[in-house]
Amino acid sequence: MATKKVDYRKLNDELDEILERLQSGELSIDEAVPAYERGMRLVKELEAYLQAAENRITEVQAKLQD
Repeated sequence: MATKKVDYRKLNDELDEILERLQSGELSIDEAVPAYERGMRLVKELEAYLQAAENRITEVQAKLQD
């Protein structure tokens, strides 16, 4: 199964755009709910990306200490 490469900056930019739209107060409830749901999915993806990066850094540090 092929995995798609996650572009952290692209996901973060999309989340920023969603936040701006939600905070603007210009979205109807019918637009705001799916935007919020997408934002929460992006948060989870970004957290996973950061966790993976932290794990890689920890592994590198452990190898350097051996």
